[in-house]
Amino acid sequence: MALQNIYLIGICGVAMGSLAAMFHERGYAVSGSDQNIYPPMSDFLARSGIVQFNGFSADNVKNPDLVIVGNAISRGNPELEHVLNNRIPYMSMAQALYNFFLHDKEVIAVCGTHGKSTTCALLAHILETAGFEPSSFIGGVAINCNSNYKIGSGGYFVIEGDEYDSAYFEKVPKFIFYRPDHLVLTSLEYDHADIYSDLAEIELWFGRLVNIIPARGNIVYSSDYINLADIVSNARSKRYSFSGGDSDFSYSFKGHAGEFSLLDIESPLGDFRLQTKLFGRFNYSNITAAVSMAKLLGASTDDIQQGVESFSGVRRRQEIIYDKGNVKIYEDFAHHPTAIKHMLETMRERYPGACLWAVYEPRSATSRRNVFQDVLPASFFCADEILIKTPHEGSAIRADLKLDTERLLNDISAFNEKVRILHRVDEIIQYISESIDLARDNVIVLMSNGGFDGIYKRLGDVMDHVMKAGVTPEGPGRNATTMRAGK
Repeated sequence: MALQNIYLIGICGVAMGSLAAMFHERGYAVSGSDQNIYPPMSDFLARSGIVQFNGFSADNVKNPDLVIVGNAISRGNPELEHVLNNRIPYMSMAQALYNFFLHDKEVIAVCGTHGKSTTCALLAHILETAGFEPSSFIGGVAINCNSNYKIGSGGYFVIEGDEYDSAYFEKVPKFIFYRPDHLVLTSLEYDHADIYSDLAEIELWFGRLVNIIPARGNIVYSSDYINLADIVSNARSKRYSFSGGDSDFSYSFKGHAGEFSLLDIESPLGDFRLQTKLFGRFNYSNITAAVSMAKLLGASTDDIQQGVESFSGVRRRQEIIYDKGNVKIYEDFAHHPTAIKHMLETMRERYPGACLWAVYEPRSATSRRNVFQDVLPASFFCADEILIKTPHEGSAIRADLKLDTERLLNDISAFNEKVRILHRVDEIIQYISESIDLARDNVIVLMSNGGFDGIYKRLGDVMDHVMKAGVTPEGPGRNATTMRAGK
């Protein structure tokens, strides 16, 4: 019997929801379930006509031809137990992507600790501009197409290669299943402390990834990370470094406009300048990675230039979500200390005279642990005001492994006394509204890899109240500047 009905357990994750929509676009009957279904993914799936069940129950599953099991699903889930007991065919999201969408494409995987989503989205956009009609699967929503996936008619498939494991029954990084022909390596640091014991274990898997790239393929890697040079040293494929320094592909920049110098070790590719809507050294490195691979795949200089200059970025990556009066609010996915540091340094460089607010929620499985306890404080050095929410209560972490927020507070206080640990988003919003000085420019950076309890819209709404007549929403006559002075 031909496969017709597909069911996804854990359908509301970004990757699982996108896969569901891709199946639906291919004509399959798709349904699925998740715990505490909420927008925007629930609305996205509903618009696609995909049936969703709120909560897990064996009664939801019926008799699908295939079940996709999300990587957040574990034994004991009633739907998973039903699938196992009734011998219903199942596979992981990563395996499904390969079997149904990647197997007949030339796959370009973008991997690394930082910069994957932006680099992946930009590379796909450049190839689209060049007329290659690529498919893509990105870990964030690309603003240009307002989606994180596309099923294209061309031969290339650009995919974000996540190093997190695939499923409870496949403790293997997702990127291994994608069998890439070409590879972009943006960075490599320790992360995902819930599944990797140390950096060496992650490096082992990246080495295995490099080992499956065919000899005809291309590897582009950042020479800013020495471990990447070691990992690609035994590759059978062609490999090229990129960086802001002496590399096969290098960049330089002035102000907020990148000047990219592209040099191939075999023949000159030419020098050209690019204007970009992105800013900061971190993004210039991401741009260079995408441009390098696009050039190797045959995109022309004109197409690359048009693609970079028309690229609007990825939602939740350095995205400005509020810009009124003297207040700008940025949302960023930063949760690793390096990403936090780069984000705040970029904002300080771009807005040197502004009061820079760092508002951070430790939400990922790694950031809620104490693995970065010693290095995290210095990440906030550029900020004027630092507000840290107590860690999100996710999966259980042993007490001796948890991030020590009191110690974090004390360590940051050594160089900046304007730091607070707050328990609720309401407290964060209230503190900002009562303390912000509207007589000067303010840049507020909200950093979390999760929903941050809805702070993104709520803070903007409160800022509207604060600026209207110069009063806080708590009551008339409480001028923000006066409150800052403690009067």
